[in-house]
Amino acid sequence: MEMHNNFKRTSELIIKFLKNELSDKEKAEFELWLKAFPENKVLVESFRNTEKVQQEVNYLNAVDVNNGWEELSKQIGQTPAKRLAWTKIIQYSAAAILIISVGIGVYIYSAQFKSKRISEIAQVQDIMPGSKKAVLELADGSVIDLSEANLQLDAKDDNAAIDIKNGVLAFSANGKINKSDGYNILRTPKAGEYKMMLPDGSLVWLNAASSLRFPTSFNKHERRVELTGEAYFEVAHNKALPFIVSFNKTEVEVLGTHFNISSYQTYSKTTLIEGAIKVSEGRNQRLIKPGEQAFTYDGHLTVRAVDTYKSTAWKEGVFYFKDDRIKDILDEVSRWYDVDIVYNGEPNRKRYSGTIRRQATLSQVLEMLKTVSNTEYHLKDKTVTVDINK
Repeated sequence: MEMHNNFKRTSELIIKFLKNELSDKEKAEFELWLKAFPENKVLVESFRNTEKVQQEVNYLNAVDVNNGWEELSKQIGQTPAKRLAWTKIIQYSAAAILIISVGIGVYIYSAQFKSKRISEIAQVQDIMPGSKKAVLELADGSVIDLSEANLQLDAKDDNAAIDIKNGVLAFSANGKINKSDGYNILRTPKAGEYKMMLPDGSLVWLNAASSLRFPTSFNKHERRVELTGEAYFEVAHNKALPFIVSFNKTEVEVLGTHFNISSYQTYSKTTLIEGAIKVSEGRNQRLIKPGEQAFTYDGHLTVRAVDTYKSTAWKEGVFYFKDDRIKDILDEVSRWYDVDIVYNGEPNRKRYSGTIRRQATLSQVLEMLKTVSNTEYHLKDKTVTVDINK
């Protein structure tokens, strides 16, 4: 906390200095800090470069600052590692002040710059983050657009009333239950996500480029759905009616629990947050405990303990990377911003950790990745070209 306060105080002094608002007492305090290290004076002068400030704004606007302080405190005194937002804090005190001061308040000051250069920078092509959007295909063949621009829905299928409440697609079972074998499909495009409530009260968060196929009503023996892509489930408890998710030749069976499934690739990862599940892949079956992840691929099934937040952060509005390769990171970026990734050179195998807000613009995310990965990124139309520096 002391380090937090020191960084915060220094950033406040820098901001006041740039705005010519230092009191006499603050001037003396600022001069002491300025003379402590030669880098500090260089740092302050760098803020007069509006283009440099804008670059740092883009970098820090993408950082999850709240998690950043926690991440910083964990890393002090450890062996330096590649960290998306905090490597420089460990290595250079001056750079640390730069990052923290921008994160706390210099961006407010820089927003007041009226220079033509800032305006030009703001006009550079950018891509906004994903949002709530999906398409619902009903069993009768009708298709309903669930984009943010079209949130009014008044429809019924054979067995459930359908409406949207607080941005959640909800199916409410009615008296015709168990009399239809039709299926509905909820699909999210790239740059889309959606939350829904199934007729049994189970909640599902569907990530980008995913789909969930589910019956118009569950039968008397089981609650079965089919997933492609990624989804987080909070299953309503019903001991007499197991809930089964099918994906990539794998099945997960639960009675009532919270878990995440990611099946974008030829392999799948099922992470248990709460309760208990049984994962089946071919002839292999394993019971999974909270804090464990089942990895399934081509008939093989392995289980390991994991940081569960890595699998659930997306539904909280955060990219959370932990020892991930740049290609894995960019795969997530591609889905959320609906862009294609093209590599000039072979992606390095270094691993990176950190957090990025999913509401950051694409340019902010790329600025952050550029800073820590020694890699250049070029955006044209809907394609990001990655120039790997040897």
